[in-house]
Amino acid sequence: MNSIGSGSPYLGGSSRRVSATMGVQKSIRLDKFLCKKFDISFGLAQKIIREKKIKVNGLRVDASYKTLEADQIEIFADLKNRTEHEKKKPQISGERMNKFLALIVFEDENLVAINKPSGLATQGGSGIEISVNDFVSAKKWQLVHRLDKDTSGILLIAKNSKIADFFLDAFKNKTIKKTYLALVRGVPKKSSGVINIPLRKKLLGKNEKVSPDFESGKEAITEFRILKNFGDHALLELNPLTGRTHQIRVHCKELGNAVLNDVKYGGKEVVRKDLCKRLCLHAYRIELADYFGKKLEIKTELPEFVNIRSL
Repeated sequence: MNSIGSGSPYLGGSSRRVSATMGVQKSIRLDKFLCKKFDISFGLAQKIIREKKIKVNGLRVDASYKTLEADQIEIFADLKNRTEHEKKKPQISGERMNKFLALIVFEDENLVAINKPSGLATQGGSGIEISVNDFVSAKKWQLVHRLDKDTSGILLIAKNSKIADFFLDAFKNKTIKKTYLALVRGVPKKSSGVINIPLRKKLLGKNEKVSPDFESGKEAITEFRILKNFGDHALLELNPLTGRTHQIRVHCKELGNAVLNDVKYGGKEVVRKDLCKRLCLHAYRIELADYFGKKLEIKTELPEFVNIRSL
């Protein structure tokens, strides 16, 4: 457990817990304050808060908490070591940036939406050469949500702080509808339904895995319907009503129909490289009923694992 003081240029310090006076002149979100005060990435600030490694005035708070004068913050993580082992930010050439910008499927004065390919991590970490967040930071934009590295599809990026707050609140208040497409092993017994299984995230060494937990898990709800029955596998449309880590992947597994090529949750028996060589999960569409007085709907082309002729 490490702590931070108001004069520290980086996160870390002694192994004792020491409260630090914030000295905030203007009320801002906790995640933004951490970035401004301690020069860490927005993604890392949100991750620390999400993993409950922060207390403010002795209480757990979420990223939207508005900091106040004389607030005290405690951080329960060895973030100094994480900083020491963190790789230098990758150099992004003009050619590399242009390839990233070519992923854009929607853009206005406030918002960018990209069709993230499978294999590109949203945020940096161990073994990650470059992430979406590296490109976003270079443009001085902000991520407002995440996708698993191996999941493809729509990822929203705010061009300014006002829109970042707007979408962070929209995700928190569940006013955004997300639609995923997935190829799964076997065929669900019902043509449509709701999966309501609470989930809990656990760390197994350096790996993160999510499992059902009806006693201490967080609420997780996913709607599904079968779009196409192929006999030994099926194409599903899924709408997560909550936003838990690996929610769709774990819910499909608990339904008895793990996502194809999801070895982490489905094992070797779900490997179908003859159908697709990557995880068969795609964030296809995002809808928001009120985006400055009008409906916002963004969708991508169908992913390669969907047989267009079959729909």
